[in-house]
Amino acid sequence: MPLTSQQNQIISDFTSRPEFIEKGGLITDLDGTVIQQHEGRYFMPEEVGAGLTELYLSNCTVIINSMRFPLSVINTFANDWYGMSHASIPLVSLNGSQAGYIHKEESSFTFEEVMAFPLTADEIGHLISDVDAILNNGRSALVFYYPRDWKKGEIIWTPVQEKVDETRDKYRSASTVYSSNLDTLKEHLLAEDICMIFLLPVEVQSDTPFQHTDHKDFYSHEQVNKLYGAKKFLSHLGLDMQHFIGAGDTPMDVFLKEAGLVLKVGKLNLNFECASEVIELEQIIDIAEVFTTVAECCKHESKAA
Repeated sequence: MPLTSQQNQIISDFTSRPEFIEKGGLITDLDGTVIQQHEGRYFMPEEVGAGLTELYLSNCTVIINSMRFPLSVINTFANDWYGMSHASIPLVSLNGSQAGYIHKEESSFTFEEVMAFPLTADEIGHLISDVDAILNNGRSALVFYYPRDWKKGEIIWTPVQEKVDETRDKYRSASTVYSSNLDTLKEHLLAEDICMIFLLPVEVQSDTPFQHTDHKDFYSHEQVNKLYGAKKFLSHLGLDMQHFIGAGDTPMDVFLKEAGLVLKVGKLNLNFECASEVIELEQIIDIAEVFTTVAECCKHESKAA
């Protein structure tokens, strides 16, 4: 759906501020915001890619803020993204727990960490307790964990040895899938820095009625989320969230709370209030026009300067 005249004016007013040029830019989620998924394939619509390219050509700062782990971003998007940026890609990953740059080195890509906020031993202990409670209530679970050593990628643990091959086939993004007892899992998690853990309960056939246990899905260090990680990274870069356009689509995208202008994609309720103006976009492809409009404003301001 085309932008309204009011929305165009909001974008123009925000991007005409000197602070946007000096300390702002675009900070965007990936999946569901600029990336579509169809039959297991993830891709950026051509129009969105063209809009992002225009942003880069206008010298607008672009930062990715994703739940994905660095190796996943590299394997899935780095080649095409670098074709737009022609420069290293700033990345906040894993729910704000690891940030840095994706660099191109000859024909391959690498990740350079700038900062990370790994889980503490106590936080890992809480995760183990939650897994134990799930298993004791007649269910199974998968534990996805992401070491600070980005080259290790995604590791998946299952308590059922017979499920290793099935799990590996289902989650092709995983570098490693293994099974062990809970004590061994705990030893592995405590042996190195872990940035984030995702706990996925799995139904099993059982005569034991399931009893609800309180657990969360994502485990990050205390207070760390997509807002915390983004603010820390932007501060390191000498930039400021309030001068950024933030783009996202789910309640996990809490960095939108403090963005200077918000692009909300899709119909999912964010479940939080944003401090600034929100431009509602029905579908991913609609964000392309916003990018083009922002790029035009940036070019105009550069000429005026």
